[in-house]
Amino acid sequence: MTRTGQYSVFTVALTGGIASGKTLVSDEFARLGVPVIDTDVIARQIVEPGQPALREIRKIFGSNIIDPDGRLRRKSLREIIFSDPVSRKKLESILHPRIRAQVQSRKSSLQSGYCILVIPLLAESGAYPGIDRVLLVDVDPEIQIVRLMKRDDCSRSQAQLALSSQAQRHQRLEIADDVIENSESVSILYQRVANLHAKYTLLAGT
Repeated sequence: MTRTGQYSVFTVALTGGIASGKTLVSDEFARLGVPVIDTDVIARQIVEPGQPALREIRKIFGSNIIDPDGRLRRKSLREIIFSDPVSRKKLESILHPRIRAQVQSRKSSLQSGYCILVIPLLAESGAYPGIDRVLLVDVDPEIQIVRLMKRDDCSRSQAQLALSSQAQRHQRLEIADDVIENSESVSILYQRVANLHAKYTLLAGT
């Protein structure tokens, strides 16, 4: 993973597979007072009605991708990009530059010693500017499947398909500087976050 040191604030990229517990971890960092920038949240914001990115998506994927209220049909778009790598690349070319510009803007206004930058598909997307350290939320794939079936009320085959569309576990482990294992209780997870918070505070020199 390329770390450029481009931005002044020490940046920890938080990543992990679907249903691994990234939100639990990022929420706990936020509770400890650490600024959290979530690229998934930014991605949703930049395709709101009236946004330039939504107009580009409509131009490329057709008006059927927009519902009667002018909002993006996310499920329909996911189905397209899961089955067509070319379409996925086209979508990424629309979203990624805008997401990175928003990340840079938000980081430039931070006064804290370090921040958490949530990038779920970091292993899939490759190098990302301004990352000092990568934190992986890791969990056994079987636990992911069970959690995903419960969370999304989907079948096992649907959950397995969602997992197979992402990077493999070993690929995420290869890019990680720190690994937080999330197969036990929430209280244990929170203690691990607290330990990492102390570590990152020292690394950031704050």
